Amino acid sequence: MPFDLPAMTLRARVVRKKSIRLRDIVPPQTFATDLFRESYLPIVDIWQRASLRIIAEYERAISEQTTDSPADVQREIDAADGEATRLFLLLDARVRDWVLRTERWFRGRWRGAVLSATGVDLDTLLGPEAVRASLETHISWNVDLVKDVSAQARKRISDAVFDGLRTRAPARDVAARIREATGMARDRARRIASDQLTKLTSSLADERRREAGIADWEWKHSGKRHPRVDHKARDGKEYSDNKPPPEMPGQLPYCGCRQLAVLKFD
Repeated sequence: MPFDLPAMTLRARVVRKKSIRLRDIVPPQTFATDLFRESYLPIVDIWQRASLRIIAEYERAISEQTTDSPADVQREIDAADGEATRLFLLLDARVRDWVLRTERWFRGRWRGAVLSATGVDLDTLLGPEAVRASLETHISWNVDLVKDVSAQARKRISDAVFDGLRTRAPARDVAARIREATGMARDRARRIASDQLTKLTSSLADERRREAGIADWEWKHSGKRHPRVDHKARDGKEYSDNKPPPEMPGQLPYCGCRQLAVLKFD
């Protein structure tokens, strides 16, 4: 339920400043590692294990050159895809558990930041219900992303195998392409998990701020080595819901910027 934190702060203490800025809440990367290991890595591992069987079947196909060779290789690819599909049945629960853990952590940090800055304890006012729609969105989003990682791995492996069969490419060349495909899947999954942690916590920061009746906030740059120039230029600048920037912190792909809520008093 929405509440007016600025008004609650004025009732709780004497405020001599025109504004109070809440401290930065930086999510630990261990949360991203957990998401990667629990939800993305099992799918990558399926294709990693299957690649050994697919390479072996390709080597046999090249050496024997029978009419059944393409079907035999396809059978191994389909078997891996079937294993991934069965794992998808567990995916929603795994992602849901991670999202709820992350929300609980953020809620605790938000409560602490508010208490430290204003003296107001929001313990009885904060709950997951206020951000439930956002949580469900991020659960569905991650489930789709895991499936996409699997689909891309399958496509790259299939392309390597059947291009190789068509051109009679040496097995070592096809094996290198397959290993590259699984490596790309692993690297992409790591990047996605890190970005999804930012996306979720950015969404929670925005929703908790609005829930508290705070319209103003400061842009906090991520400090990444290769930043977006316009994002770096926004560092330290204040914005409001009435005059927002073109996009919110953390909204664009792999953006690590954050927002710091600013309570203003007339």
